[in-house]
Amino acid sequence: MKHFLIATHGELSQAFIETVELIAGKQTNVSYFGMTKLKSGDMAKKELKEILGGKKEDEHFIVLTDVFGGSVTNICTELLLEMDDFDLITGLNLPMILTMILTGEETSVTDTISEGVSAAQNGIIHINNLLKSQKGSMCDDFIIKD
Repeated sequence: MKHFLIATHGELSQAFIETVELIAGKQTNVSYFGMTKLKSGDMAKKELKEILGGKKEDEHFIVLTDVFGGSVTNICTELLLEMDDFDLITGLNLPMILTMILTGEETSVTDTISEGVSAAQNGIIHINNLLKSQKGSMCDDFIIKD
């Protein structure tokens, strides 16, 4: 069973979960961690280690962090080097997590991660350039096409 741990700076992780649940309904296989000003790096590492160490025997954690090079990702990377029993992906955004959660249990961890990373990358679009490429304008009736 896949279990998603959303680990971010501040309360962003909790907001992601609330937003995902608004769109996709209540999720039981999602946890979160928020790095705050009150937590030292050691405290954060301990908390994350307890979350990751508390997994059930049939669970595989997929950890999603917000910023490559940020403190949360760096701490998770340290834990990955120590524990080596979860996947760590950074650059979290809403299309990524929605895609991953909605893939279902029948999809492998590898395919779930691949689909999530693709959704994140494909969701970054400069709309002005898209409108120009489709010869639309902000004033015309316009439907954005994939």
